[in-house]
Amino acid sequence: MSTHEEEPTSAAVSFNADILPMFTEMDINHMKRFSVLLDDYSYMSDPTKAHAVYEAVSAGSMPPTRSGEPLWSPSQVALYQQWMEGGYQS
Repeated sequence: MSTHEEEPTSAAVSFNADILPMFTEMDINHMKRFSVLLDDYSYMSDPTKAHAVYEAVSAGSMPPTRSGEPLWSPSQVALYQQWMEGGYQS
């Protein structure tokens, strides 16, 4: 009897479990000054606003280099994109 390994299924990416933890407290506080609410699901689940944040993190302009925080890795950017493509799950 042979065993059959199934391909792992990717779980849905959620804002609270996966996306929010990628933003530091410094990111959140800094962006509030510009009325960008990184820690607010209602704000971030707006496709226009979410895409603007995606553009910033994927282009390497967020977090700003002067903050001293590392830029997002390609896997973090991909996870954020997966969250958007998956329907902005909470």
